[in-house]
Amino acid sequence: MLVIPAVDVMQGKCVRLRQGSPSQRKIYDEAPVQIIKKFSDEGAELIHLVDLDAALGVGRNHEIIRRCIESGISKIQVAGGIRDMEKAESILKLGAYRIVFGTIAARHPKLVSDIARRYGADRVAVAVDTRGGKVSIEGWTQQLDVDYLEFAGSIESTGAGVLIFTQIDVDGTLKGCAAAGVAKLLGRVRIPVIASGGIGELSDLVALSKLGVHGAIVGTALYERRFTLKDAMRAVVYVD
Repeated sequence: MLVIPAVDVMQGKCVRLRQGSPSQRKIYDEAPVQIIKKFSDEGAELIHLVDLDAALGVGRNHEIIRRCIESGISKIQVAGGIRDMEKAESILKLGAYRIVFGTIAARHPKLVSDIARRYGADRVAVAVDTRGGKVSIEGWTQQLDVDYLEFAGSIESTGAGVLIFTQIDVDGTLKGCAAAGVAKLLGRVRIPVIASGGIGELSDLVALSKLGVHGAIVGTALYERRFTLKDAMRAVVYVD
């Protein structure tokens, strides 16, 4: 299982939000590029980079995203406000390993299919973001009356190579990964799943690895020094 550190950018700074709320923001570093370099130096195979301003529709951090992609040796998957062909292609051309679609996958799934056909399935992920079992979009500010399992099932036909499943209710809380929700999703889809949200202890990573997820995104636990990235990677090496 991949352990994937998260770098969330808002107003040019590296931040973490609690349950996706900008009002519950904590700044961890003034220089996201340095955080990318740090995780890359520590051996991260893949880093999850999010432009929160773009996701919320209040701005963008394009230049910082570019510098982050160019700064390290790790692969970078980029999320946040990617809602048209032009932006999707521009980020891939910057050198991002993968782009993550969220809102657009719910509203115009054909775009996901077009990008997957043009660049390959592994370059495209779809975010399945859920609060209370329902799908959230527009930077988690809008709730759809759509069950997350139903949505995830429909995404398989788009040709996306990966699903990134975030349980907003626990995201940023360090209260645990809500493994039951992950298990339900794994029972519904055949494509690889990356789990995100609530990871606070190494035991959460072990539990997810045993479930069979492709990867786990870790944010707050790393920034709050609950454990190191190296500790996390070691914890899942020998999990059956």
